[in-house]
Amino acid sequence: MKIKSKIKFAASLVAISYLTSAFGSISFANPSVIQSDVNQYLLEAKYPQEIINQLDESQKEYIATEKLVYSSHSFENSMAVESLQQNLIVPFLTTGNWTRTLVASKVTTPTKGKNEFVLDFNWTWKNNPDYALEDKFGIAWTDDFDAYPESAVYSYRATGYNSVRNETRDYSTGNVFGYRDWKAATGVGWEYDIKDFFYYNNLSYVVNTHKGWGRIKIGKYSNKSGTTESTSAVGSYFHKFGAFNGTLSFQPTPSIGISNAINYDQFPDAAASPFSWTNYNY
Repeated sequence: MKIKSKIKFAASLVAISYLTSAFGSISFANPSVIQSDVNQYLLEAKYPQEIINQLDESQKEYIATEKLVYSSHSFENSMAVESLQQNLIVPFLTTGNWTRTLVASKVTTPTKGKNEFVLDFNWTWKNNPDYALEDKFGIAWTDDFDAYPESAVYSYRATGYNSVRNETRDYSTGNVFGYRDWKAATGVGWEYDIKDFFYYNNLSYVVNTHKGWGRIKIGKYSNKSGTTESTSAVGSYFHKFGAFNGTLSFQPTPSIGISNAINYDQFPDAAASPFSWTNYNY
């Protein structure tokens, strides 16, 4: 019986000005406008298509609304299975089932005197887990960027299948604001209940795909030296299978660890390529 409840700033100032004027009046009242105008904004803001494909609609809408521009990202796909599933599942996997991205977006209208970025960590896990408990994931970064607590948000969506009706359906938390673990100027983490199945209209849907993401806005005051610096970030995920809960810990290397680690499987990280910023004299 299964256990039941589980980021190159490539735009010039001219481009930024164009984006702001061209998309300054986007309306999100019409769903068709969201998909066409928002995706067009992301392309003009230099986001790669592979990242546009991975981002949730609400993430893309936020990027367009806030006039963010692309800075850096990673996109990786590999295997991730529970420890007890290693011998049962791995021999049958021909492609990776764990996709993750970490995207850094530059804020074009930052607080005066600051460089500001938005970090998005997205992941997709294709597996029906034997353990459906409270999973944890988070983002850590270097260079003492302060995080804005009110910007922390995550979302989780499980896709399930009912064989009787031959029907696929989603379960979603929606966007959940806040965070579970935190270290000032270093990292932020979330916790959620991962699903192995869920009910809809008294029918059971077996989950085979999990998608989630977390977002945080960070900022740092310029020292007005005129020098250009580079910052790194990482996204980490921990799948729980043991009895004891863990707390995420963050290091400015960057890296993320967890207490009671013996109760968790850590999946491969998402590490964004370094993103650059300048200590402007303003």
